[in-house]
Amino acid sequence: MHSSVLQNEKYIEFTNDNTVEVLAFQELQFGIDAGDPRAGTYDAKDENGNPVKYMKSWPGLTAEEINNLHRSPAGQYNDTKGIPFTAIIDPHTLKRMTALSGSQSVKGLIEKIEVAKKQLNDEHGPSMKRSTLQKFEQGVKDVGATLEKSGPARAMELFRKLKGSVAKEPEVIQGKVAELEAKLLDAVRTKLDEAEAQIGTGDLKTAKATLAPLVGVLKGTELEARAKELLEKTKPPEPAK
Repeated sequence: MHSSVLQNEKYIEFTNDNTVEVLAFQELQFGIDAGDPRAGTYDAKDENGNPVKYMKSWPGLTAEEINNLHRSPAGQYNDTKGIPFTAIIDPHTLKRMTALSGSQSVKGLIEKIEVAKKQLNDEHGPSMKRSTLQKFEQGVKDVGATLEKSGPARAMELFRKLKGSVAKEPEVIQGKVAELEAKLLDAVRTKLDEAEAQIGTGDLKTAKATLAPLVGVLKGTELEARAKELLEKTKPPEPAK
């Protein structure tokens, strides 16, 4: 199962978008203690840039992480006590949907996962591909970095594109979109307050430079009217006749 399924490129590509894989492997420590080459490690850096030793047979996972997976509830689904054993679990209820004893083929396993996926989508609404989630999360980081570097106007412009790209995704993503939008609008309010103070001191040129980029990206938001109203106030007074 490890070599024919878990290391199969087609299966890896499929599961990256469609499943959360939990490995319950009870013999790792035995292999480590015995010096088994399959339990060897390689030096790398984790997502924070810290040195780490990943398993050669399970790239991206440490021995501790694999042992923690084994200590998770995953093993409880195998009531046959035989290995290998594969179960498809409902992530909403954690109940077993499908039990598969013995080795499985990539094609057969994918077909069974697709059947379970359709049932879950019918019962709980559409699922989301992991690649879509990863793209969205990177987009959130990009918006945050832009906000810090270039200010809320440019960040809002980027956010509107990100929001449109996930408009049809599940509610969990829409909640994250709403949180990000609230954060950006708070930053915009600060800019509007600054511009209003500038108008109050007669610095219309600086206020206009602050407001002009914001008006377009605030279309449809609660702050659109205020931004337009303040921008109107930056116009120089008409000469007296």
